Amino acid sequence: MNYYNDIEERLAQQYLTLGVGTNKICTDCHQDSNLSMPIGCWCVGSNFNNHQKRILFVGKNARGNPGAIENNFRNTFQYARDKLWNKRWAYWSYTRAISQKIFKNDSIENIAFTNIVKCNSSGGVDTTSDSIKNNCILKLKVLQNELQIINPTHIIYYTSYFYDNYIPNVFNSFTINYNGIRSIGKRTMPWQEAIATLDKQTFYVLRVGHPQYKEKSSFVDEISNWIENT
Repeated sequence: MNYYNDIEERLAQQYLTLGVGTNKICTDCHQDSNLSMPIGCWCVGSNFNNHQKRILFVGKNARGNPGAIENNFRNTFQYARDKLWNKRWAYWSYTRAISQKIFKNDSIENIAFTNIVKCNSSGGVDTTSDSIKNNCILKLKVLQNELQIINPTHIIYYTSYFYDNYIPNVFNSFTINYNGIRSIGKRTMPWQEAIATLDKQTFYVLRVGHPQYKEKSSFVDEISNWIENT
């Protein structure tokens, strides 16, 4: 399998250690026959640790069945680089534009990208049930384990309100500094800023809406300004 750095290797090993896709928690979830195989972290860029601000983006869940099967999860490290990063879809192209604005370079190797839930039951709209969220985020703690390995300074959730009951519980402490909305072009978007800790790590956390249908320049500018000012 393709790994681009030791962080990605450690993530793959952690999925194996946790039994992602095979343990009882996953088995309980997969009683829903429509649920996909677990999909790992999209990537951790090879330049990620070279930056003072280490930015991790977190989506809701991955669509479809991307990547190659490895130890009962889907390894997407190469797939994200080769097939997804340069897509015109807002999810990818807006993130790419944020990388360009912050790092003066839109390479995927500058950032890290993962999903808060590792399986999906739909190729389109997020239909993740509360029981699946509870199993993946709170019981198996896949995202929490990823954070301990990736060690970002800034975390940006593209999850809107739909995971607000779960995100604080990923951390040891979660202090909200602002919780409201932000104008993005002609639309408004949920906007929550927080400081979180996990063991000895401290994170600046921003929870916003999904990029889709948002005005690109406004979305990119608002998030980039938040990164630059924290």
